[in-house]
Amino acid sequence: MLKLNNVTAAYTPGAQVLREVSLTLAPQEISAVVGANGAGKTTMLRAILGQMPYLSGEIRLNGTDLSGLPAHSIVSRGIRAVPEGRGTFPSLSVDENLDLGGFSLAGGRREANKKREFARFPILEERRNQRAGMLSGGEQQMLAIARAMMADPALLLLDEPSQGLAPIIVDGLFGLFEQLREEGVTILLVEQDVGRALEVSDCGFVLEKGQITRTDSGQALLNDPSIRESFLGIA
Repeated sequence: MLKLNNVTAAYTPGAQVLREVSLTLAPQEISAVVGANGAGKTTMLRAILGQMPYLSGEIRLNGTDLSGLPAHSIVSRGIRAVPEGRGTFPSLSVDENLDLGGFSLAGGRREANKKREFARFPILEERRNQRAGMLSGGEQQMLAIARAMMADPALLLLDEPSQGLAPIIVDGLFGLFEQLREEGVTILLVEQDVGRALEVSDCGFVLEKGQITRTDSGQALLNDPSIRESFLGIA
């Protein structure tokens, strides 16, 4: 599905954020990247999306090299992202946000996908004429995910989806990620809640100071004493 081979990236010369990062995402699985703030998790997502250049290495999606491609070309190959902070258009309605998510689709398919997302998130249908900026934090995150799913992505990138949300909303979101996996979506999850991320993931990667230091199943990492002590505060 997606492969990063020795990707090195920096915002300014001499200040590398990613250092020869290599990982492989298996299709129709949830993979989690966990690490401390500043480890390079968001930078990695931006590199995948073509939002920042990388100094060396390559990123391949289903065998196609994405290196140097503009962001819109990468997105057209079946990748969608839910950025940190949700990234909805606050002055537009729920309906308009979803239309933007499916802008490349023919009208009939767009409406069918919108109906599907309203079935997935009934509260959004109730709020369909309301401006996104007036929604609660949980509703905005639902809208951000629904907007991403409008285009039927093969790969969904999620950056800190639980940030600032009530526990009951987080429970629902993580249950949704498992449902999307069953529907055939491959998910790359970047999440500060390490325990929840590893619980739901088939594979986990530990990113420390811009380098992948551990790769294992989510359950194996969750049960590892060093991971539990470093990220969960459990000795």
